[in-house]
Amino acid sequence: MRILEVSNFMPPHPGGIEIMIDTLFQGLQRRGHDVRWIAASTPLEPGTTGPFVRVSAWNWLEKNLHVPMPLWAPSGWKELDEQVRWADVIHVHDCLYFSSSLTTALSKGRKKPLLVTQHVGEVPYGGVLDWVQAAAYRTLGRTLLSAASEVVTYSPHVVDYFQRVGVKKPLRIIPLGFDPRFKPLSEQERMEARREFGLPGKGALVLFAARLVPKKGVHRVAELQRLLASEGVTLVVAGDGPLASEVSDLPNTVHLRQVDHARMHLLCGCADALLLPSVGEGLPLTLQEGMSTGLPAVVSRDPSFVANVSDAPGVRLEEGLSAQAEALREVLSNPPPRSDIADWAKARWGLERFVTEYERTLEALTKNR
Repeated sequence: MRILEVSNFMPPHPGGIEIMIDTLFQGLQRRGHDVRWIAASTPLEPGTTGPFVRVSAWNWLEKNLHVPMPLWAPSGWKELDEQVRWADVIHVHDCLYFSSSLTTALSKGRKKPLLVTQHVGEVPYGGVLDWVQAAAYRTLGRTLLSAASEVVTYSPHVVDYFQRVGVKKPLRIIPLGFDPRFKPLSEQERMEARREFGLPGKGALVLFAARLVPKKGVHRVAELQRLLASEGVTLVVAGDGPLASEVSDLPNTVHLRQVDHARMHLLCGCADALLLPSVGEGLPLTLQEGMSTGLPAVVSRDPSFVANVSDAPGVRLEEGLSAQAEALREVLSNPPPRSDIADWAKARWGLERFVTEYERTLEALTKNR
């Protein structure tokens, strides 16, 4: 098949959606499909490199309001139309983005099948943005999802949200999958990884890996570390963003900034616990990748976590500073077997099953044109 992936951004722009698409992109290529990917060029220059098409875009909303919604320049519209004409099937990611609306219109005009993966539901930005988001989902979002040939997601809470919004088209669940390198490390490998990242060889390491934006709970992470640093806990922050100053002066904290995804299995594997008090999630890749290495986690009671990991071994769902601090203490002092966590994750998030389900879905759409 000739498959076109369309998203807001692509690597090296950081983000879970980018990693998910890259994993699928590589999996489909390994199976002999001709796959191209078009997205805004940020942080690189516009241009085409092999199957990757980066277009000029205005990115004011992400820089100033933490809303990752670039507006493509007209030259990108023309490039997108050329790619839609080339493809047998088009795969768009999330329904509210400018690129998604443009792709839907072009796909319909060219009579090409369109698959939409809806990664998230409601994201609590705060203030007027929440009202704008709700209105957008009930108008533009509902229209775009209804126009798609098929819609999939990877979390039941996203299905529930869009049913409440009024989307009549069923959303099918395809669980994500991860590279086999995300697996538990031996004790020797853990110590080697700590040295490689310049981390303490002894003592508890708590990992917070996320973009440093409000929805990820950066302020709460800072509050927790101020409580736990005196107890010998080292916080490792992997990520960057507009709230970097919140973690810059924390005690016992190592800020690695943006870590290459090719090394994230080592960072997860050498940590002792993952902290992710985020909200408005689909299902964070950081949590799934961490659990695949056997890493226990303390997370918020966001609907994503409640729907997907409330029965998972080694995962504590807590709200409030004191409850999350106590949960971290318990996880660090009495950690569950890492093999139990990794086995639970592997049973749900297998790489080959992930690629196969998408491959079959895309093939079915091309046959039903």
